[in-house]
Amino acid sequence: MEKIFFRVLFVLSLAALFLIFPPESQAVTVGPAKMEYSVAPGDVIETTLFLMNETGEDAAFYPSFEKFIEEDGKKTFLKDESDLASWIETEVPVFLLAGEKKNVPFTIKVPEKAEPGGHFAVIWWSTAPPTGGKQVSIVTRAGILVMLRVSGDIREEGWLSHFSTAGSKRIFWSFPVGFSITFKNDGNVHLKPTGDITVKNILGRTKAVVKVNEYLLQILPGSKRSFDPKWETAKFAFGPYKAEISLTYGESQKQVSQSFWFVLIPLKILLLVIFALALVLFVLPQGIKKYNQWIINKAKAGKKKKAKRTSSSSPSFPAETR
Repeated sequence: MEKIFFRVLFVLSLAALFLIFPPESQAVTVGPAKMEYSVAPGDVIETTLFLMNETGEDAAFYPSFEKFIEEDGKKTFLKDESDLASWIETEVPVFLLAGEKKNVPFTIKVPEKAEPGGHFAVIWWSTAPPTGGKQVSIVTRAGILVMLRVSGDIREEGWLSHFSTAGSKRIFWSFPVGFSITFKNDGNVHLKPTGDITVKNILGRTKAVVKVNEYLLQILPGSKRSFDPKWETAKFAFGPYKAEISLTYGESQKQVSQSFWFVLIPLKILLLVIFALALVLFVLPQGIKKYNQWIINKAKAGKKKKAKRTSSSSPSFPAETR
């Protein structure tokens, strides 16, 4: 009992401390989440970003800039002084009252010798001041992705490196039917492949259309991204089906497509089929056999009764005497 009492007292004490001395908030909201531009070497972009102080007190916010790469949706941030991260300039620092919102101007100066293709960076905002050079000691930060497409020798090259069902299964016993898609970007600009998976039955009739990348997720140059849409329906579905994928990507609207077959056998229907087969192959023949035997036995019994009635109704004559 004493242990329980002290544990309860400890929890209540912590709760009281948090009520009296709430933890300091370091929240900052930025926007938009992503900016995309198509530019030429030497261009200058002048625009604004949104910054909101949610720390609960007046604060100064400091920017930092990093290049990012991405593989299958997972971003890695790099210190790179030679790419887009070094082309961005903005106000330093930005002072905001508690709860204040502000549109902060910033500039992107594209070098005359900028390499054609995609360039990618993130603008971080933090309450921590720089601690030497352009490096920032991060306490809490929020970022805006900046994606540039520099004109010139643009290569939009992508392909489906994988298209199958989830787990590469070919037989499904129930819904949903999951698909597994991997798109590889071998070009030098980011791509947003979009399209559909069309599910057709053995007669070629379309049974379902499943959207792929409807949220326009990007795939950076030299990387890949996976998608896992699902087909689920309350309608009856049974038998072999063909899944056909068709994706379109890039400003040139290139297309890629693949297809494969799979089989859908809902377990409930399978059990009904097995029950029906067992009924036809085993129960029904036995029933027919027993019925036939019953008819035969009934016929035999009828003949015996008839013969007995006939013998009992025949007249009798007295024996002749000499």
